[in-house]
Amino acid sequence: MTSRDVRRFGVLIAALVVAAGASVALAGATLPGASSTDAPSSTDATQRTIDSCGTIDRPGTYILSSEIENGGNTAISKPCIEITADDVTFNGNGHLIDGRGESHTNGIAVVGAEGVTIRNLAVDDWHAGIDVTEGSATIRNVETYSNTYGVRLENATGVTVENSTVTNNLVGVSAVSENVTLSNTDITENEIEIQREG
Repeated sequence: MTSRDVRRFGVLIAALVVAAGASVALAGATLPGASSTDAPSSTDATQRTIDSCGTIDRPGTYILSSEIENGGNTAISKPCIEITADDVTFNGNGHLIDGRGESHTNGIAVVGAEGVTIRNLAVDDWHAGIDVTEGSATIRNVETYSNTYGVRLENATGVTVENSTVTNNLVGVSAVSENVTLSNTDITENEIEIQREG
C-alpha cells in the first residue's frame, strides 16, 4: 500500500466516523414536524371497541365498530347501551343503533353517571332513543328519529344537546330536569317538539 493509499484510507475512515456520529445524533433527535407528544397518550389506553349491546361500567372511550340492528337482542325494559360509569365517551363512529319499536326499551341509557359524552351516531325505533336519568351528559352530533321519545331526561343534573337532529319522534325532547341546554339542534316534525317539566 502506497502512502497515497494510506491517506485515502484515513480520509475514508474519518468520513465513516463522522457519518456514524451523525446517525447517533439523529436517533435521539426530534425530526422537524414531529413532537414527543406523537406517542399514544394515556387516554388512548382507555379506548375500547364494542360491537353489540351491553353495560359500560368503567370510565373511558368506547367506539362502536358496527351497526346494531333489530334491537340487538335487547330485552323489554332494558337499554341496548347502558352507561353507569362516570367520565365515559361513547362514540358511535357514524353507526346506527336500531331498535324493534318495543315499549320500555332505550337505545342508550345514562343511569346516575356524570360527565358522559354521547356522539356521532343515529338512534331509531326505541321507546327512548337516548335516556339520561339522574346523571349528566353531552349529546353531540346525534340523530334520533322514529322513537317514542327522541331524547328523554329524567331528574338529570345537567344535559347539553348540541349539533344534533331530533325528528319524527312522538316527543322530540322530554325534559323532567332543570339544567338542560339545547344548542344548534334541529327539533322538528315530532308530534310534540319539546315536553318540559321542572
